[in-house]
Amino acid sequence: MRLPTILASLAALVSSTPISTADDPKPDPNSVYVEKVSWAGTGCPPGSAHADIVESGTLVSLAFSSYVAATGTGQSASDARKNCDVRISLHYPQGWSWTVATTDMRGYARIPKGCAARIGATYWFSGQQKEASSMVPFNGPIDNNYRLTTSIASEALVWATCGVTGPLFNVNSQAIITCKEDAILGVDSQDTKFEMLLHLQWKPCSV
Repeated sequence: MRLPTILASLAALVSSTPISTADDPKPDPNSVYVEKVSWAGTGCPPGSAHADIVESGTLVSLAFSSYVAATGTGQSASDARKNCDVRISLHYPQGWSWTVATTDMRGYARIPKGCAARIGATYWFSGQQKEASSMVPFNGPIDNNYRLTTSIASEALVWATCGVTGPLFNVNSQAIITCKEDAILGVDSQDTKFEMLLHLQWKPCSV
C-alpha cells in the first residue's frame, strides 16, 4: 500500500493592533513575536520535520514528512495513533495574558465503512495542570481531503499565567483511527494562528 506524501506546516501568525477600546484590549503589536518553536511526537520524529520563523518572528512554518496514522496491512497497533506536540514560546509584554482557542488542520482521510477516526488538539501552558481539548470525528466511508477547525469553548480556555514571561504554549495535535481494515488519516498542515483571524485572545492582568 502506498501512503500519500504528507507535508504539514504550523503557521503561528501574530498580528494585533494597539489598545483602542476598553472592550477590545490588545498589547502593542511591536512587542509580540514568536521567540522559538520545538516539537516532539510519533507524527514528527527527529529528522522528519523542519521549522522556519519568518516575517520578523511572527510566522512559524513547520513541515512534516511522517504525520500519518494508518491501520490494516503491514501496520502495527501503534500506527493507528500519531501525535505531534508543538511547543511555542511567544514574547509578549508584562501585564498581559493570552490564549489560543482554535487550530486549523488539513489533510487526507481514507476511512472505510464501519470504521471511525478523530483528529484534533490539546492545549496547555507548561507548568500548568489545566488543559483544553477539541477533537473532530470522522465516520466512514470517507476517501477525500479534509479541512477543519478545532475550537475550544470560552469557558474551557487555558490562559498564560500573569506575571510570567514567555511560558511554552503546547499544541499537541493527534490523529487516531479505530479500524481493523486498511485506513489512513494524514495531517497535511496544522495552522495555529495568532490574532489575524481572532484565534489569539488577550486580556489585561488584574493589578
